[in-house]
Amino acid sequence: MQVQLDRFEDNGMAVLLLYPHGRKSFDVPRELLPEDARAGDVFAVSFARDRRETERMAAENQNLLDELLGRDG
Repeated sequence: MQVQLDRFEDNGMAVLLLYPHGRKSFDVPRELLPEDARAGDVFAVSFARDRRETERMAAENQNLLDELLGRDG
């Protein structure tokens, strides 16, 4: 997937457009982009699932829910 930097907002966010069509936009914190990023720059973006962290968080959330509901582990 590619995105194009549209602009920087005063609130510290960067507005990115899906590239090349630009029909969808989303904001990300400016600090996630390279320091020298400029409007018009195109970036390659990819996502990788972290299964270990996902499983850890699911277990942590289940433990919290069990505590709230007074269930014994």
